Amino acid sequence: MRTLTTLAVMSAMTLSIHATAADATFNTHAQIGLTSNSDLAIKELDVISSQSDTGTLLSAGLSAEFKATDALKFTPSYRYENTNYHTLDQYDLSLHQYGLDTNYKLTHTDIGFRYDGATAQVANKTFLTLDQGSLYIGHFVNNTTYLRAALKAGEKQFTTQPARDAQSLGLDTSLFYFINQGNTMLLLGASLDKEEATEQQYDFSGWTLNTRVSHTFTAFGNTNKASIGWRYQDKDYQENPNDILTEPTPSRDESRHVLTAHWQLSLLDSLSLITEAEYGDYQSQLEANTYTQSIASISLRAEF
Repeated sequence: MRTLTTLAVMSAMTLSIHATAADATFNTHAQIGLTSNSDLAIKELDVISSQSDTGTLLSAGLSAEFKATDALKFTPSYRYENTNYHTLDQYDLSLHQYGLDTNYKLTHTDIGFRYDGATAQVANKTFLTLDQGSLYIGHFVNNTTYLRAALKAGEKQFTTQPARDAQSLGLDTSLFYFINQGNTMLLLGASLDKEEATEQQYDFSGWTLNTRVSHTFTAFGNTNKASIGWRYQDKDYQENPNDILTEPTPSRDESRHVLTAHWQLSLLDSLSLITEAEYGDYQSQLEANTYTQSIASISLRAEF
């Protein structure tokens, strides 16, 4: 992972060299809203409250695109998200996300390296740091079909539970299909992941399927964008062999079904109303980790 960090720094240095002479575009956004959660949880720590609450949402982000040449571009980004609950403030969540994408474009093919990092805080205390690097390639098969594959390596560190610290390897594949002059998109994706943790009981291999349909249209004189999606994830955790001297560790195998819906209504050129809904069915061999969760939100988003 230190190698990935070094590559990211090298990309950033290259970016700084070209930034003054390159074409550059900048985008910022700010978003504020309300949310309702039927079962507050910190999934990464297996903390399930079995309690509901409402809260406020706040997010802001900045991204830039620097073109070193017509084919080579660099895209750094930063995003901050915060959820404050009205009653159960011990579940207040803050997330800092930062990344750098280096992309080289051929006639119908993109090749690139991407670094993503994140720091998560709950109740104003950092509990998780994540670093991930990925090599990817994308190709337009024709005017309507785009294929993408990525090989990724990651590392995560837990402040209070170092037994969960882990390194991961994964492979993602995605197919994007566009119709209606690009206004409608179908996404089909699949991924394989393997994670090795400090403590063996948290090792797992898993696979994921996901699909999403999105459509952009005009209604009542305003631009709308709606999407629905589904994701299934299966994790097979490492089980310790039975030993007469130690008690066997219960199986942690789990599966997740998550349905999502999103609707964005443009009110002005730079102001949108966004409504989102999510339903998750989380099944586990550990009864304490089996639950369902419904999340809904409404917010205003401004882009500059």
